[in-house]
Amino acid sequence: RRWCRNNWPRSTAAMGVPVSPWPRAFAAELNSSYSAALYGSAGRVPANLRVVWPALLSESARLSLNGAVACHASSSRHPPNALYFGDGAIQHQQTALWVHQPGDMPFAPSGSTVEVSHCAYSGARGGDDVRPSRSPMWFHMMPGSGITVEVGRTLLASPQTFGHARSKHMHAALVSGDFRSFHRLLRNLTEAEEDAAEVRCWREARPQRRGCFPALLAYDSVQFPGWRRRCFPAPGCSSSELVMLAWGLEVQFVTEQLDHVRCGSAPHALRRCTPTDASVRQQGPSCLRAARRLPALLAVKRGNRCSLPVPLEPGTFGDRFERRADAEAARLRRALGDAVAAVEADHALNPILRPDGSFFVPASPQPQLM
Repeated sequence: RRWCRNNWPRSTAAMGVPVSPWPRAFAAELNSSYSAALYGSAGRVPANLRVVWPALLSESARLSLNGAVACHASSSRHPPNALYFGDGAIQHQQTALWVHQPGDMPFAPSGSTVEVSHCAYSGARGGDDVRPSRSPMWFHMMPGSGITVEVGRTLLASPQTFGHARSKHMHAALVSGDFRSFHRLLRNLTEAEEDAAEVRCWREARPQRRGCFPALLAYDSVQFPGWRRRCFPAPGCSSSELVMLAWGLEVQFVTEQLDHVRCGSAPHALRRCTPTDASVRQQGPSCLRAARRLPALLAVKRGNRCSLPVPLEPGTFGDRFERRADAEAARLRRALGDAVAAVEADHALNPILRPDGSFFVPASPQPQLM
């Protein structure tokens, strides 16, 4: 399969905001101007959405959320469709307001498409090291994100298939970009058998990232359904994860892989993303910078008496990685000129420039940073 083709596989996502206890102004806007900003037309927000981008809401819709958002990560104690902030638990995505849904996303079969979320990262994660030059690109399956990928030829790395211990080790191997160990676990080889296979491969001069591990060449992606993670303070929260073997690194932003992601509404209106698409800009360099700089996000947190992010100490890991986000934003400005400069301001993500040149502007001005 070619990732760049125009006719992507069908998605089975149902459309239409679900019946929920949400404030009326918020629910109505999701189906109208919010959907138009994210998907290009009204009524396209999926019924099982799991994420909302506050920067795309008008001030009146954000004000209606006062008292309606939990300040901490989702757990089984939350009712369906409950809104919450994730404390950075879901891939460090800082521009998001999460929507609790019972259960995990089902397996996406080969050739299908899924909506996903991603934020660039490197460093320690769950006890494993994300290595900048080796760790593949990870996504969370996240209906409502506005960014879609094709899973291609995909492997379900579930405990039911491989056992709990083996699937756990497979997960850890891919987090650190250890394709050798993942290949050994996939084929259930001994260390000696893996060594012999690797030596033969290198003698044939195929030193690509996956080239020495032939079983991996049969797959474009790996799925870890309902992967349990540490989401303080909520016990036992989980998410379904998608790892791309064929392209991308975890340290990259989605703006660095626009050839492989699609925007618009599945299944018929998917198109190649641009750096100015609303969904790309939520998950581009802003995914790291927004917690301290985005008035829309801060306003919803204040309205729900949630703790606000503290400034980063210069020279710390977080500060250095946020500077990486600033560098990517600067690259986008240089590459695309005034069009991106108009929409990538440090203190606000609106107005949003659509691909056709028109603007989506919130009904009211953004609140100012305190």
